[in-house]
Amino acid sequence: MSMNKVKKIILSSSLLISTVILTSLVKMESNMDFNIYDRFMNSAISSTIEEQSTLENSIPVKDNSVEDQIPKGTKKIEPSGNTYNEEERIAFSRGGNMDDIDESPILPKGATISTEKMIQKPFKPKIENLDWWGEAQYLYPIGSVAEIEDIYTGKTFKMKRTFGTNHADVEALTSNDTEVIKSIWGGFSWERRPIIVKINGRRIAASMAGMPHAGNDAYPALSQAPDLSDGYGTGQNLDVVKGNNMDGVCDIHFLNSTRHEDGSVEAVSDPEHQENIEIASKSK
Repeated sequence: MSMNKVKKIILSSSLLISTVILTSLVKMESNMDFNIYDRFMNSAISSTIEEQSTLENSIPVKDNSVEDQIPKGTKKIEPSGNTYNEEERIAFSRGGNMDDIDESPILPKGATISTEKMIQKPFKPKIENLDWWGEAQYLYPIGSVAEIEDIYTGKTFKMKRTFGTNHADVEALTSNDTEVIKSIWGGFSWERRPIIVKINGRRIAASMAGMPHAGNDAYPALSQAPDLSDGYGTGQNLDVVKGNNMDGVCDIHFLNSTRHEDGSVEAVSDPEHQENIEIASKSK
């Protein structure tokens, strides 16, 4: 039942009780005739009706339906055209007025908000150990450029694949890349080092020797050229990328790739390259 209805019932009951009491007193203590008694009753009834009308006009209500109870700690705002008296307009257990409404987010009890900025780590795809014959050679085809990361130093440089069937024959893309290679290997060297080949969003375990060979930057690619690098003498010039301060190509090996046995055309596996590939595949 709404508070308005309770107030009307209480007021009506009080007025009727007062009327009965006064009527009894009038009958007992006076010799009023029935005309006086009737005037008194009419006046009392009119007053009751008038009080009820005043109460109804002071607190308009939408209808006679039962109003929902307002939970503690909440505010109720009526739509325009239906207003409450000021003291009843706000139902707020903690006191205050409409200006006290806090527009900050409401959180479940016990919840907390961190003020620290979230740091998102860059995504790094997993390192793949791919077979040269079935996959790797197609992911790093002739003419493509890959970024190479040295496992032990973390340094990177770019290499373009220009030749190779049993493994990838590659050349430094620029003179700056050549300088990075020399800084890692301590100059040009046949030392094998574990690396990661990054291409098209993939990371492939591999091994590289830092010695350019079989080329001469001063002559056209594939021409017969003298003074080929690393003592290869005169022969077909394996040097495509010009102006990179590197004569010839370096070797990059993948899982199960092979090399030419020294002094022979027979292809053999290189155990040190394969060991480095395993090391690279387990790095992060």
